Amino acid sequence: MKPGPSRVMVALRAGAMFLTLASLASAAPAHGAVDAFSIAGGPVTITGDLRLREEVWNWFNPGLPATSAASSAAPKGIDDNRYNFLGGYLRLGAGYERDGVKGYFELMTPFLVNLPNDAVAPPPLGILGLGGNYFQPNQASNSASVFLKQGYIEFGKQIIEGFDFKGGRFEFFDGGEYRPADPELAWIAKNRISQRLIGNFGFSDIMRSFDGATASYAGDGWQATAMYGVPTKGVFDLQGMNEISNTDVVYAALNAGPNKWWGNSLGRIFYIYYDDGRKLVPVDNRPLAVRAKDTHPIYIHTAGADYVRTVEIGPGVADFMLWGAGQLGAWGELSQESYAAVVEGGYKLPQVKWQPWMRFGYTTTSGDGNPNDGTHGTFFQILPTPRPYAMFPFFNMMNIDDAMAQLILSPIKGAEVQTSVHGLWLSSNQDLWYSGGGEFDNKNFGYAGRPSSGRSYLATLLDCQFSWKINEYIATTLYYGHAFGGAVVNSIYPGGKQADYGFIEMDLSF
Repeated sequence: MKPGPSRVMVALRAGAMFLTLASLASAAPAHGAVDAFSIAGGPVTITGDLRLREEVWNWFNPGLPATSAASSAAPKGIDDNRYNFLGGYLRLGAGYERDGVKGYFELMTPFLVNLPNDAVAPPPLGILGLGGNYFQPNQASNSASVFLKQGYIEFGKQIIEGFDFKGGRFEFFDGGEYRPADPELAWIAKNRISQRLIGNFGFSDIMRSFDGATASYAGDGWQATAMYGVPTKGVFDLQGMNEISNTDVVYAALNAGPNKWWGNSLGRIFYIYYDDGRKLVPVDNRPLAVRAKDTHPIYIHTAGADYVRTVEIGPGVADFMLWGAGQLGAWGELSQESYAAVVEGGYKLPQVKWQPWMRFGYTTTSGDGNPNDGTHGTFFQILPTPRPYAMFPFFNMMNIDDAMAQLILSPIKGAEVQTSVHGLWLSSNQDLWYSGGGEFDNKNFGYAGRPSSGRSYLATLLDCQFSWKINEYIATTLYYGHAFGGAVVNSIYPGGKQADYGFIEMDLSF
């Protein structure tokens, strides 16, 4: 087993990242010139984004416990659950707009440095943190690539007032297509609604895009949106240029914003169709021998709705959010019947120092209680960006009950501190402990599942994230999370059921 990350090296890397980008921040002009030059009367826009992130992992220990209580030796794992690596990307784009028609082209260069080559263990231990996720499809500790991230043509209101059409390669975020002006509504829409089921997996160093088209039509306080897309490779696979074969996603939604009938609220109804015909072995709670014979296509219809409302009460602002979805379709040879529901509420004191905002929530998603009844009852999260809802990404929204309490503070302008506690249980102790964020190439199913061993308590997660947008160009994020594993974790990782994850991230964009 490779030794754990050197604290000195981690500190040096983190310090170098901070000093480099902080010096760029101090030298950056007050306002950036986005329109670099003009051609034939239309502005050419140049965009760029450089992100660096040093990640430190101490995954649940897969080794055997010490032979006696008196032993001073720490348990030794059979694979590398302690490591650090550097990841990042450079995105450079150019756009041209004239008479309401816009063209945009963007290249992306992701890179990975010092990935562990032994953070993938045999089942049921599985992949030991995101370092293993990156190494498995790329098979290299240091690697990089270049590919087309976005390339599309967009037609605006010159066709029909309020209408917008985009075709080509683009990023898409379900629930993020309508942006309210109210700051509390906008925060909840971005952080607690958007990308639950479809997203670009923006936390990863490679991400995903979609090849297809979007169309929207907006009126006074409402918007209708439709999207058809084929996901590209990416997320953990550096070969992000090509599409994923035999996969389609269709999305349709109607959003309504604040108005005289709804008050200061935001509502949405949506529908998603997803099909996967890659003929891979699906991940579910059936025995492997049964699943290996079931390579029939997966197609799932998801219908749902969400609603957010804020209201001034006393010296502060209270908020309330509901989100729910149901699924029908086919999971290979099985029928799909599943659901998910989220309820959250909060209270913010915007006039108090640091603007404290306390929020509470509960998420429940269905699991499969019987692998032999011909029905797949596990809620399927499709193609999300999972991290906003699982900041230490050892779980997701599949077969989970998540009780959450959160305190959000704004100590200085542009900064935000999120401190959270999550109590996590499996909805069904006959189903699996799931992780992952959807398919990312033609060889990997995209989700992992570990056995529950008939247990329900997964873990308690304590974490804290500090995000600071230093100025228009520079942002930084610090994160640390500690997981106290429960009975499910203990049944798989006898060497230690606690885990740690932290990172420092710097982002320069224009």
